[in-house]
Amino acid sequence: MNTSRFLIALGVVLCLVLSPVIVLMPANTAQAQPADSPWPMFGQNPQRTARSPYSGPEVPKLKWSFTTGGIVNSSPAIGADGTIYVGSWDNKFYAINPDGSPKFSLTTGGIVSSSPAIGADGTVYFGSRDNKLYAIEFTNGALLKWSFTTGSHVNSSPAIGADGTIYVGSNDYRLYAINPDGIQKWSFTTGSNVGSSPAIGADGTVYVGSFDNNLYAINPNGSQKWSFTTGSLVGSSPAIGADGTIYVGSFDNKLYAINPDGTQKWSFTTGGNIESSPGIGADGTIYVGSWDNKLYAINPDGTQKWSFSTGGIISSSPAIGADVTIYVGSGDNKLYAITGEYTVGWDPYLINKVHVLLPWIASIAAIIVAVSLLVLRRRGRGPQYT
Repeated sequence: MNTSRFLIALGVVLCLVLSPVIVLMPANTAQAQPADSPWPMFGQNPQRTARSPYSGPEVPKLKWSFTTGGIVNSSPAIGADGTIYVGSWDNKFYAINPDGSPKFSLTTGGIVSSSPAIGADGTVYFGSRDNKLYAIEFTNGALLKWSFTTGSHVNSSPAIGADGTIYVGSNDYRLYAINPDGIQKWSFTTGSNVGSSPAIGADGTVYVGSFDNNLYAINPNGSQKWSFTTGSLVGSSPAIGADGTIYVGSFDNKLYAINPDGTQKWSFTTGGNIESSPGIGADGTIYVGSWDNKLYAINPDGTQKWSFSTGGIISSSPAIGADVTIYVGSGDNKLYAITGEYTVGWDPYLINKVHVLLPWIASIAAIIVAVSLLVLRRRGRGPQYT
């Protein structure tokens, strides 16, 4: 085979190989509009899967630490510019530069344990135990855009809908839907505190737990779609699988899988209360912590995949790196990074790399084909154009 034919063959092979790969690459199917940033809200996305597009460090090394005036149990969010946002029990909400230096702080009237959510326009939303939801914008420095007052503490972490609606729970027993301008759209009343953080389905359905033992499915107009009753209070925040299954924990020691129509798919029993909010891996595995000191990995059919024992209760919600490392905190004062063998055909880390390399590979293939045709044309053996 001469050089020209080889180049053409190579170009054709690359195109044929890349075409099905491009078709099979998973698309971004997120339905709501958080900021385009590494971690814009609690659970990473409005479905609360807790799955990151990035890998964690191979070796832990302290980059910096930032001291607040109180306990920090708010989960941080990361803006598109790398700014880290987090609340503290010193009643303050902080913005921290990527190098660990303070950017600004806002003092509220109560503890800030709510985790922030960042909108597509950069607005940051968070709740406080002064009964308010705050919206902060950053056009020329930090500016309070508005605050919305509920009837009690706001420990719930807000979620942002596709139309910009902000959903958040309050200990006044209600879930609120608030327009981007801070005006109430509607509220939905449950039978007890709503400390659970809402999750948003592909069709706009909002799912949230309540201390009245129920998980609620609420239509975008604020009407009830259905409720599912567990054996105890639901402080866990729901997570939504790719097939629409809703996963949520309860203080009855169980993790529930609930179909989109509100019927039970299965339940998985642990040895303690489940306050932890589940995370969902790319292969559908569900990860959740329990007060029995264990982190569980559960198959999509409800069977146990494995469990990992720590030295204390796990109230923390796991986060999943692109390399399938699972990060979770425990009552033994430790943060754990747990890894294992891959059980799926595609390594998510490699998929991310392929996303980056595909345009380059496709461009090289196109150049090879173009050069090969030019060589053939000059030799009088390729297509002639007039």
